[in-house]
Amino acid sequence: MRQYSYDRRLNWSECDPGGIVFFPHYARWMVDGLNEMFLSLGIDPNAPTGGDALGGLPVLGLSMKFVSAPALHETVTHQITVLKVGGKSMAFQHRFLRGDELLMEAEETRVWAEHPLGNPRALRTLQVPEHVRALLQAPA
Repeated sequence: MRQYSYDRRLNWSECDPGGIVFFPHYARWMVDGLNEMFLSLGIDPNAPTGGDALGGLPVLGLSMKFVSAPALHETVTHQITVLKVGGKSMAFQHRFLRGDELLMEAEETRVWAEHPLGNPRALRTLQVPEHVRALLQAPA
């Protein structure tokens, strides 16, 4: 299955007063990283899907385990691994590391979906397109 990795620096705006990461930023980094992974494959999952609809990858489930915390200005490596591509859903593992040290790991399940322009609450799930499936299931 596909793997994707990149490094990021922990910025002041992402820290608590003690200078360590404020934990909700991990969830934001997961969204940003997943978006970057898809864009690196030439896929914009939030693009218009035709007609008057926009795509999206809403979360169905999320589990996070915190091990250690990075400090201000440290470099954090975010590793994403595709665990499963189902009919309409996809499962991903996220690992955040400082060097070889695990800081946090998470698993999330998302669905391939679209919603009419101007009405994001009218979400409907779709089959994961075959070209997306093939790219996600290919080794990196």
